[in-house]
Amino acid sequence: MDSFQKYNIYQLPLTEEYGRNDVFLVYAPVAGNMLIASDAECRQLRYLIDHPNEVTSDMALIVDSLTIGTPVDKRDSTVRRVDDFLRMYVLPNYICNFSCSYCFSAKGRSKKVMKKEHLKTVLDYFIDSNRVRTDQLAISYLGGGEPTISWDLVKFGIEYADMRSRQQGIRMMTTIVTNGSVISQDMVDTFSRYDVRPRISFEILEEIQNLQRGQYANVCRGIDMLCRGGVTTMVRSMITPDNVELMPQMIQQLHDRFPVIKTVLFDPITSAETFADPVFTRHFYDSYYNCFLEARQLAVHYGINLGCTPLRNLDMVVERFCTGEFCITPEGTVTICHQVSSPFEQRYEDYIYARIGDDGSLMIDQTKFRNLIERNTIYTQPRCHNCFVKWNCGGGCMMQNNQYNDDILDVICDFTRRFSKRLLLERLANTYAEDGESLEETIKSY
Repeated sequence: MDSFQKYNIYQLPLTEEYGRNDVFLVYAPVAGNMLIASDAECRQLRYLIDHPNEVTSDMALIVDSLTIGTPVDKRDSTVRRVDDFLRMYVLPNYICNFSCSYCFSAKGRSKKVMKKEHLKTVLDYFIDSNRVRTDQLAISYLGGGEPTISWDLVKFGIEYADMRSRQQGIRMMTTIVTNGSVISQDMVDTFSRYDVRPRISFEILEEIQNLQRGQYANVCRGIDMLCRGGVTTMVRSMITPDNVELMPQMIQQLHDRFPVIKTVLFDPITSAETFADPVFTRHFYDSYYNCFLEARQLAVHYGINLGCTPLRNLDMVVERFCTGEFCITPEGTVTICHQVSSPFEQRYEDYIYARIGDDGSLMIDQTKFRNLIERNTIYTQPRCHNCFVKWNCGGGCMMQNNQYNDDILDVICDFTRRFSKRLLLERLANTYAEDGESLEETIKSY
């Protein structure tokens, strides 16, 4: 086996970025390091890795940096059993006052609301110092519908979790994902009291919000209430063909209209209907690549943290895209993914691995859970075999892999590689700048 392959080291040409096919970005994701090297230097590194007894003192640090190291967050090793989960997801209901054009849970709509005793059961299981070996847990209230429509239930969950976590000596971090249209003063006060961090699903630009989601004025009112109440709030905008080229304008509008908000996420939607044609999909992701980078420059200028999934994943070393989820549904069942939570949705029974029984106890099928988390990894996806970014993306989202055909997945993989490489070079350039050097001039000097 090639020494680079053995240690998951990748030699990436810089043709597109710098017009050089004889200079390379040497990326070692598992070790968490990278450097610039010529072809001759790469051959020398391979030789020294294969012959450690010949490594000189001046080369030892470089070789070790590519073959030894502790990643920032080796997330794949944290969840092997259901009892390992440190984050819990709650879907309070299937009810929604929006009809978003790209909604993943539209087929699951009903008037079903989670029973309070079911929520208490899973909170008692989750917040248990005998179960976990840490003093910090997290709970996220999400939409299968709009969670704030069932505010009494959500407020009970926030208050009960706070009381139980104090009893168990555990610190609790709580977030809520909401469309922001029905924010009340009681919600603002509760979020402030318990340090709940809302994430508003919001398209920022009025014409796009009203096209894709609606109720622009109501959402602005809700965000204003949160900001005036001193509640730390972030925004997530879903990027579609209608707004992909408007991302820089979205950042400008966010700065102008909501200057207090300093964190925003821009992620492409997942939609097999929208992205059925590979040519159209490639054009969309090319636009996303260019416009996100332009928007990010503007965001940096305004002190806004603009993120997306590939950017987040560069700080992780994973064998699978996500650890799976401990997500309680309104049915009193637990799903591996919040995007499949209703009996009206395909794969529902396949994704459910626990349920609350008639006696009120939580019954967990550990074997089914293990089978689910082992189904979608870098080892089960053939396209991951020689990919340099597999240790960061973990084989891609299970829902995307289920929805898209191979041609569309190839486009997304191409984008992920290109985008991740650009971000890695940006980080390396910043490191050079901190040392008073220029990455571009270094590459030119080869």
